[in-house]
Amino acid sequence: MASALAAVAAHDALMRAGDNRGIMSAMRLLSFALALSLCAVGTVTASADDTGKTYGDGVSLTRAVPMASLLDSPKTHAGKTVRVDGVITRVCQSMGCWIEIADPALGRGVRFKARDGVIVFPKDAAGRKVSAQGTFEEIATSPVREAHGDHAKSVENSGKPVPAEPTEKIYWVRVSGAVLY
Repeated sequence: MASALAAVAAHDALMRAGDNRGIMSAMRLLSFALALSLCAVGTVTASADDTGKTYGDGVSLTRAVPMASLLDSPKTHAGKTVRVDGVITRVCQSMGCWIEIADPALGRGVRFKARDGVIVFPKDAAGRKVSAQGTFEEIATSPVREAHGDHAKSVENSGKPVPAEPTEKIYWVRVSGAVLY
């Protein structure tokens, strides 16, 4: 907006110019308007385009494990470093410390959890394509304990007794790096 006003002012100065001083003044205004326009465009482009941005250690594995393989036979992959390509379906809105990646064809996916503060994913990343890698882990849980919850809201913190044996297993990837597209 400011650059458009400066350009109009420069144009008016050129129209009124009867000597070299007016023309030089108008040229300076036009140069300033052009420089201001270029700076504004560069700023918008730099902040709006983070395609290919690397988080954490990035992704070094060249082959992705199909989401169906992780979900259908999780014990086969437990303890191994895996790469998954997919679409981000959810992001931690509290700290940006986890993302859920799904295969659109399956309609389900896996949570990728970073150590708090180590990797912070953009809270508006849902819907973006991603490649991420980390260690696929089995997490013992029970119906009364959420593995991710609201960061530490669990039966253990409420003082209620905790079941001796977990009744279900869940899996996640302890993410070490990712690239958003």
